Amino acid sequence: MVILRIMLCGFLLASGIFTLLVAIYSFRKRDPATNYFAVFSLSITFYSLGYAMELYSDTLVRMRFWNFVEYIGLPFLPALWLVFTFEYNNKHIGLIEKLCIFMIPFMTFIFRVTNSLNHFYYLSVKVTSNYYFPVLYIEKGPWYWVHALFVTSCFIVANYVYYAVYKKSIGPIRRQGAILLIASLLPWVTVVLDLLNLSPLDIDYGPFAVTSSVILFFIAFLRYHFLNIKPLARDKAFELTNDGIIVLDTNYNIIDFNPSAVVICNDLRENVIGKDVQVVLGRYKGLVYSILNEAESQCDLEDPKGNYRVNTVRILEVNHRQVGYLVTLTDITKYVNMMQELNHLASRDALTGVYNRRYFVELSSREIVKAKRYNHALSLIIIDLDYFKQINDTHGHQAGDLVLIEVVKCCRNSIRSIDIFGRFGGEEFVILFPETNLGECNIIAGRILKNIENTIVSYENKHIKITASLGVTGTNFLYNQSLDIFLKKADQALYQAKSEGRNCFRCLEL
Repeated sequence: MVILRIMLCGFLLASGIFTLLVAIYSFRKRDPATNYFAVFSLSITFYSLGYAMELYSDTLVRMRFWNFVEYIGLPFLPALWLVFTFEYNNKHIGLIEKLCIFMIPFMTFIFRVTNSLNHFYYLSVKVTSNYYFPVLYIEKGPWYWVHALFVTSCFIVANYVYYAVYKKSIGPIRRQGAILLIASLLPWVTVVLDLLNLSPLDIDYGPFAVTSSVILFFIAFLRYHFLNIKPLARDKAFELTNDGIIVLDTNYNIIDFNPSAVVICNDLRENVIGKDVQVVLGRYKGLVYSILNEAESQCDLEDPKGNYRVNTVRILEVNHRQVGYLVTLTDITKYVNMMQELNHLASRDALTGVYNRRYFVELSSREIVKAKRYNHALSLIIIDLDYFKQINDTHGHQAGDLVLIEVVKCCRNSIRSIDIFGRFGGEEFVILFPETNLGECNIIAGRILKNIENTIVSYENKHIKITASLGVTGTNFLYNQSLDIFLKKADQALYQAKSEGRNCFRCLEL
C-alpha cells in the first residue's frame, strides 16, 4: 500500500508547512496569547515533519532519528495548549505556575534524549509491520505513562475551560467557543486510542489530530475576524461588571453584549446579534446618537429609569486597523442624584428650605438681567420678624426655629412658584417678584403681613404671637439698577416700618 503511505506522509508534510505558516502569522500579532499559540503551532511542525519522515523510513536507525525530531516539539504541546487556553480566555497564571506546567514536558524531553542510557521513556524500540508498510513499535516505559497522564490532565482542564466559555457565551462567541471546544477534544481522543493500543494501522494519529485542531482554530479565528482582539476574552470583568457593554462591528451591527447591558437596554436579546444597533435600540435616541458620533455623553433612560454615561471607543488591532466599536454604559444615577442633592443643600437654607443668601443673589441677579432685556416690572420685599430676639431669649432657640419655619409657610402661601424666596439673615427674609409692579407687590405684602399676624406658634404648651415688618420696593422699568440698589431701597422702607410701630409695611419706589 505505497499510495496510502505516500498520502499519509504527504498530509503530514503539508501539516508541517501549514502549522509553520500559522506560527509565523501568530507571532506577528505580538500578543501574549497568540505567542503561545505560535509556539504551539511550531511544535506541531516538528511533530508532523518528524513523523512524516518516520513513516517514510524503512530502517530502525532512520526511524529513531526522526522520532527524536518529533520530540523537539511533542512533549511541549499539551503545556503550550493549556497555557494558551488560559491566556486566550483572560485567566492569567503566574510565572511559577507556568514553570510548574512546563516541568514535566522538559523532563520528558530529557528522558527521551537520554533514553538509550536509561530506557526510562521507551523500554524497547523495534521495526514491525502493520501489513501495509513498516512502522516503529515502542514498548512504553514508566515515564511514558507519567507523560500520558500529564497530557490527559492538560486537555481535560483545557476542555473544561472552553466548555465553561461556551456555556456562558451568546451569539457568534458561543459558536466560536463550540469550535474551540471541538478543537481541544480531538488530541485527547488520539491520546486515549494510543494508551489503549486501539490506533488503526498502529499509527500515531496525534499529529493529524493537533493539525486538525489548528485548522479548526484558524477557521474560528478568521470567521470572527472582527473580534481579532481575543474574541473569547469574556472573562468575569465582562460578565459581572455593573457597566453595560455592547460590542459592534465596523458597520454598527451588534456582535455581543453582557448581562448588564440587557438590564439597561431590555431590547437586547440573543436574536438581535448581527442586526444594526440603530434598528435594535431605535427608541434610545440619545444612546444611538452618542454611539454613532463616538461621543461621551449622558443619557436619561425611562425603562429602566436612570442616568447613564455612554462612551464609545474604536476597537483597533495592533496595526491600528479598526475591527469594531466598544460601547460602555455606566450607571451614574446615584452620582446624578447625589449632585442634585448637593446642589440642593448648597442652595437652600438648612432650617427653612428656602434659598440661602448666596443662591438668592445668584438667581435674582439673573432675573434682573432678564427684566432689563424684556422691559419687565420687578419688585422686592424684605421681611424682618418683630422682637425675634425676645422670642429666643424667652422660649429658647428651638422655639425660635419653629417660628421661622411657620413664617416661611405663611409666605409660601402668599406667593407664586416663580417668585424667588430666600433667607438673608437670622430672622430676615427676602422675596423677589418677577414681572410684578409696585402696586401688585403692595397687595402681596399686605397679604403676607396679615398671614403672619394671624399665625400662633404653639411650643411646650405656650402660644407665641408673632408679627413682622416689611420693606417694599419696585419699578416698572429697569435701567442700571442692580440687586444691591433694590436691597438698599427695600431696607430703607423696612426701617420706616420699624420706626412707625412695626407690624406694618412701607413702600419706596425705586
